[in-house]
Amino acid sequence: MVSEQDSTLRHAAVAQWLDAYGDSLYRYAFLRTRQRETAEDLVQDTLLGALRTPNPPDGRASEKTWLFGILKHKLADHARSRQHSPLDQCVHQDDSEDSDVETAVFRADGRWREPASAWGDPLKHAESQGFWRSLTSCLETLPKAQSAMFMLREIEELTLEDAAEIANVSAANVYVLLHRARLALRRCLRHMGLGEDHP
Repeated sequence: MVSEQDSTLRHAAVAQWLDAYGDSLYRYAFLRTRQRETAEDLVQDTLLGALRTPNPPDGRASEKTWLFGILKHKLADHARSRQHSPLDQCVHQDDSEDSDVETAVFRADGRWREPASAWGDPLKHAESQGFWRSLTSCLETLPKAQSAMFMLREIEELTLEDAAEIANVSAANVYVLLHRARLALRRCLRHMGLGEDHP
């Protein structure tokens, strides 16, 4: 039986995990599922699973690696459940960030959600947003193993060993997946007009 003090400590740990790793877990889940709400649910399930685990990481793996390992299992469960639910494929067809721009930008009273002064340099922001949209589009064209490995190593900056453990591949295979992903991303980004060699 878990004492009240242990329960309080565990709940505080979950809040810290969400703050420290929530965005990373979400990005990884979103890349794998392509659905915002599904990715959010999977992160929530991951944190609940971590809370229910009797033995949190014991030093052999970092908390981040441990949480990504739990998320990997949640993603596998989700993929299996989708095979049994043809209706799930019809849900969230238009789940892009831009599906309801007005609600995202304006409050119910018609005022800006965020003052214009908080926007920074709009040109730099637009360029940055455009690049990330292009990169995400290119990542979606890669085989899942390559896109997942690129996310883990290059965007989430996990160690080689941690990325290999989460993906359940050898260190040598990590290098192969990353090499292929980088080549394909370079070609894709150049095709989109980003890069030195685009005519």
